[in-house]
Amino acid sequence: MTVYFKHRDIVTPGDLLARGRFRVGANVVKVGEDSYYATVLGSFELQNGVLSVRALRGPYMPRKGDRVIGMVVDISMGSWSVDIRSPYEATLPAGRFPVRINPVLDDIRKYLKVGDYVYAEIAEFDRFRAPVLDATASREFGPIKQGVVVAIEPTRVPRVIGRNGSMIKLLNKELNANIVVAQNGYVWVRGNDSTAINRAVRIVKMIEAEAHTQGLTSRVEEMLKTLKSPGVQPSVSGEEGNSGGV
Repeated sequence: MTVYFKHRDIVTPGDLLARGRFRVGANVVKVGEDSYYATVLGSFELQNGVLSVRALRGPYMPRKGDRVIGMVVDISMGSWSVDIRSPYEATLPAGRFPVRINPVLDDIRKYLKVGDYVYAEIAEFDRFRAPVLDATASREFGPIKQGVVVAIEPTRVPRVIGRNGSMIKLLNKELNANIVVAQNGYVWVRGNDSTAINRAVRIVKMIEAEAHTQGLTSRVEEMLKTLKSPGVQPSVSGEEGNSGGV
């Protein structure tokens, strides 16, 4: 068996990854009896005999049970239309909002208006109907009124969360922040002050940019030490949406 790339090497569509007997993982196609090719631009991975490529870019594809953050883009009498950064626009029915609403008597725009962010779970989805959101399943769910919402590539979400949540636990502890990473690539950052929030955003964007590289955890730990040093002023770069102040 021959492998032509090292773990986390960047590969392009059509690259010959390996020859031999392997199992096919994500974004890999087997041609003939023993040749395996990449189908997307991404980082090469070989674990337990499985060849896969972690895509560097790509849209979010909804799955039932995913926790997502979305932006309200339209309002009807009994529901909100929500952009969840997917080819499929989601619907949040008034009956699945944390506060009891009578759509006949209440103007639901009092609770969520166009441009507001909401945190919810995908309750229903298949390829024949739009995703349906539910904001009642957790106390965390509902309108986002504090902090900021930052967009990252959905494909980088696993690296920001870390194995068994290790990375996000580290950030929350060291930055004295509350960071929620939604499966669709929105990151909700809250903190005691603007400095804590800006530091968290800066590190999240760094993880996104370097998600395909090795030694990332060590670099994050070093950056945390640097940011916490006296006199260091954090700066924020990348796409960011302020959801209503700090």
